[in-house]
Amino acid sequence: MELEKAKVHGFLRSLNGKFFTVEFIKRSTGEVRVMRATTNYESKLAGGDLGYDANEKALIPVWDLEKKAFRSIPTDAVLRIVALGNTYEVK
Repeated sequence: MELEKAKVHGFLRSLNGKFFTVEFIKRSTGEVRVMRATTNYESKLAGGDLGYDANEKALIPVWDLEKKAFRSIPTDAVLRIVALGNTYEVK
């Protein structure tokens, strides 16, 4: 299935905490990263709220299931999402 790049943020939010796998290009290194994550997390960040506006930077905060830590996914660099039994190719 295809998913428009502009709809990635809304799609990930619409999963309502379900687990998903996302493949994206890391901004810092340009490497392709694959992450199992969820947007449903109960605890707050150790230092409080984020020190920046995630929406402004096209980021979505998630809980990385493998590293057991908060991470941010650049929604404008997502290549593929596997969720709800489907694979979504971002165009």
